[in-house]
Amino acid sequence: MTEDTDTRTLLVDTAQRIFQDHCTQATVEAAKRAGWSGALWDVLEQTQLPLVSVAEAHGGAGGSVSDMAAVLRVAGRFSAPVPLAETGLLAGWLLAASGRHVPSGPLAAAPQRPDASLTLTRHAGRWTLEGELKRVPWARIAAHLVVLARCEDADWVVMVDPKRVRIVPGCNLAWEPRDDVRFDDLSLGADDVVPAGPGVNFAALYARGALARSVLMVGALDRALELAVSHAKTRVQFGRPIARFQAVQQELARFADEVAAAAAAALSAAGEVERSVGAIAVACAKVRVGEAATTGAGIAHQIHAAIGVTEEFALHHSTLRLQAWRSEYGSESEWSERLGAHILESGADRLWPILTES
Repeated sequence: MTEDTDTRTLLVDTAQRIFQDHCTQATVEAAKRAGWSGALWDVLEQTQLPLVSVAEAHGGAGGSVSDMAAVLRVAGRFSAPVPLAETGLLAGWLLAASGRHVPSGPLAAAPQRPDASLTLTRHAGRWTLEGELKRVPWARIAAHLVVLARCEDADWVVMVDPKRVRIVPGCNLAWEPRDDVRFDDLSLGADDVVPAGPGVNFAALYARGALARSVLMVGALDRALELAVSHAKTRVQFGRPIARFQAVQQELARFADEVAAAAAAALSAAGEVERSVGAIAVACAKVRVGEAATTGAGIAHQIHAAIGVTEEFALHHSTLRLQAWRSEYGSESEWSERLGAHILESGADRLWPILTES
């Protein structure tokens, strides 16, 4: 797989068809109770879409981060209840970048935050993992947990069987699994622990997580805008569709502007992460997409009025995910502080290059 635009278009078209056929509103509703859609996952895995960004030598499809971002945008548009980002962009990257083959099945990556309470120790050739990770995405449905831990001033990638740990189920606003995982003096074999590869560290994992959420949010914004435009065209008030009122047209245009800006920021950041220089671009993306979520969700629900919050209508699947995802892997305020600190540390002479080169 290459960076060629035609190839990526084909990839997006394939994802679009799969989600249209296998990720209906009923699928998303059922996942609230089941935690995910195993049937959808099986179809995706047959096409290798979960591992698009993993090198072929390590069991993936050999694509790029930008390829994966394009697929995630489609997944976000359909509110796909599967760990697509975690399997390829996060856990799959941790393993492949550290020289490990990526196994089949859904994967969960942890920790979500660099300050997690986790201790990896080695004594007489024996590894032990102790601690607790909070709100691990998709932990209870994962075939493997892939954990980044630190021991003896070095980073290590650990693969754990979820059946060997204690998992307390939880969920985010959109009913996606966000589970607490407890490692009670867990003994690990030599094959379970490998040194983290070049560029694999907590900051990089955190940035990739923020990128994943940003791109998924762009997809959710796409869908919310689509629903808002459709509703405005069909909802008749005062004898004509509300889409013919100038005030409504202006709000929809503002919504479309926000989506375009958010998409530009997120997809640009994907290319920067591919080159391992994406920290600033990811910060900009997470902030800009979060701002778009505030504006977009407000406009979408204002246009839909009361029907937009009902369970029978699809809008809440997108807007609840926007609110859930914006706080994961750093909120807008956190990334704004990081961005501001970087600019201050760089000095006044670097401000313009940062703005134009990022």
